[in-house]
Amino acid sequence: MSRRLSITGCIICITVIISVSAVQAGIATTKHNLSTSGPGPIKAATEQRVCVFCHTPHRAIADVAGIGVPLWNHTLSVASYQLFSSATLLSPTSPIIQPDGSSRLCLSCHDGTVAIGSVVNTGTTLSSLTLINTAPGGVMPEGINNVGTDLSGDHPISIELNSALIDDKAQQCDSGLVSFKVCSPPAGSPVHLEKTNNRYGAGAATGMGVQCGSCHDPHEDPVPGVTVFLRAGDRTNHDELCNACHIADCAAACP
Repeated sequence: MSRRLSITGCIICITVIISVSAVQAGIATTKHNLSTSGPGPIKAATEQRVCVFCHTPHRAIADVAGIGVPLWNHTLSVASYQLFSSATLLSPTSPIIQPDGSSRLCLSCHDGTVAIGSVVNTGTTLSSLTLINTAPGGVMPEGINNVGTDLSGDHPISIELNSALIDDKAQQCDSGLVSFKVCSPPAGSPVHLEKTNNRYGAGAATGMGVQCGSCHDPHEDPVPGVTVFLRAGDRTNHDELCNACHIADCAAACP
């Protein structure tokens, strides 16, 4: 029995090591590699570890308001955000809701309110990691990578997608208020839903919805500056990405 447990434990450890190695290999050539070996202008002055800017195996942030996060190491922002709103938006928006789940992780660097080198556990006696080419205070410099706290011009995030929203958007589409209906991403799509505490309507809650990570993969950017970490398509062609959830044919069934 103990030998079987030992073998099982070894298999689990090997699997974790292989998975971590694969992720590290993917991120190494992207701007999210903030170590000294990173290809982007913002990088560490001396830190050679790749994963430490976002993850730590010890003393990590385990969850964000009850939503589990992947051994998170970067200091979270406490900012309030202005979210997207429109006459046809049915989902709740700010100030009723605020970003949660994985979107909070992305915003901890990209809203420009927290130093990029501010982490929970440096693994050393240092309290933070020093980076070069940041804005004053170590935050993200102004530009497209600094989205700020006004997200009113960005796709809604931290919104639940459930059957009630799908039905209500279909009614809007049928009546001509909008030119698309909404569906869950089809099986096998690189676009996916992620956990959220925000809810839509009085129907059955799914607890799953649109987050930054639904459309962006922080560990993969095959053609930097073009694919911009998107899970499908690139900055010149968003069709594949958008069509994963938005269906232009009001009469079509969701996949």
